[in-house]
Amino acid sequence: QIKLNCELVRLDELLREAFEDAQVLARPYGVNVHLTDCHGVIVSGDRHRLRQLLLNLADNAIKYNQPDGNVNLALNRKDGSAWLTICNTGAGIPPELLPRVFDRFFRGDPAHRNSVEACGLGLSIAQWIVTAHGGSIDLVSEPNKQTTATVRLPLTNAK
Repeated sequence: QIKLNCELVRLDELLREAFEDAQVLARPYGVNVHLTDCHGVIVSGDRHRLRQLLLNLADNAIKYNQPDGNVNLALNRKDGSAWLTICNTGAGIPPELLPRVFDRFFRGDPAHRNSVEACGLGLSIAQWIVTAHGGSIDLVSEPNKQTTATVRLPLTNAK
């Protein structure tokens, strides 16, 4: 079992770093990355794993998109939690496949398997990281419109 090295983490700062990295990752795909909201949020967590979470989700949103598509990153406070949302304008996920997206090695729509280099672990790892931090993650998809990943993590009492 992997141990988390927890500390107080400014999730907004981590998201800004991930945003900069995502812009670089998006260039070869012709995808635009936007940081739409980034409120100051502190969580107790493993900085390395939280960064991995942000990059996994951003990478998926970029790879499973369309040329000249958009990825929107946002971080807000709501109901005593940090709410991180990552949306893309890709083809979406068929409703019958949504229940399996967090399964290890699941690759989704066969039409995209050959066009995207992936092994089917990104969302499984993301779910593990979120759960290990006492949070939750879900994915909502509107085919041919957008897919939104929403992560909720508990806030700390730190100011």
